[in-house]
Amino acid sequence: MKDGLILLIAGLICAGGAALFFRLFGSEAFNVITLLTLVSVLVDNARLRRRLRDMGAKPEGKRTWL
Repeated sequence: MKDGLILLIAGLICAGGAALFFRLFGSEAFNVITLLTLVSVLVDNARLRRRLRDMGAKPEGKRTWL
């Protein structure tokens, strides 16, 4: 019972957050989501490259963009 109630509350909070997000950004919401995804992928890629370099791995390809 307690777990179900917590899950229901979490679902309502997520639904409210999503409704607020789409109300604030309107038709630009897709662009915001795309931008956030692109930035997070680039940051994660840089983090993984740094971790590989620290482990001693040598890059095979030549990077031209960062």
